[in-house]
Amino acid sequence: MRAASTRTPVWVKAILIVVGVGLPAWWLADRHDRVVNQERLAKIASEIARRPVRVTCPGPIGRMMAPGDTNAGVVYLDDEGRPPDETVLRTVTCAELDALAEGRRSAQLACAARSSSCGDDVQALAWAVSTLAHESFHLRGILSEGVAECYAVQTLASAAAALGATPEQARNLALLHWETGVPEMPAQYHAAGCADGGKLDLRPDDPAWP
Repeated sequence: MRAASTRTPVWVKAILIVVGVGLPAWWLADRHDRVVNQERLAKIASEIARRPVRVTCPGPIGRMMAPGDTNAGVVYLDDEGRPPDETVLRTVTCAELDALAEGRRSAQLACAARSSSCGDDVQALAWAVSTLAHESFHLRGILSEGVAECYAVQTLASAAAALGATPEQARNLALLHWETGVPEMPAQYHAAGCADGGKLDLRPDDPAWP
């Protein structure tokens, strides 16, 4: 009686080759894209924080571990309440900022220019840029959520422009966030004096708001 063949089927070999070659290639490409995104975001954050800071985005494992994370970004204070040198942005925030920088949010920017009644995709983009600015102000030492958000909405346009939006697109995105996003935020994200000419106006001589 002839012994059964122990040769590995061709389809199994093909799968092993795809996994052995494709997975590392995908991981390297993902890491490169993430590092590039973090570096460009860190530049913007450092300008807002007025000191060198880092921005961290989740890698593949982090994205899998928190698929439904609704926290857009966070700054972890030390035991004495001092801000660190890093903000951790979540999956959706990093993805939106990366897409904006790579020119993949032209439709959303166009809608923001036409109307304040855009869909969730435009809101997500505005929230992402605002989150970057908001957390950067925390790194600057502004711990009040209301003050940080007030400053963030005034800085949203410049941050969006730094990521590739035209000045007009960036301004429209900031205006949309001010009119439709900020009013929906919890009470702790609202601060007295956050208005054109108010005590939290970063550009009191400029009639444009935010």
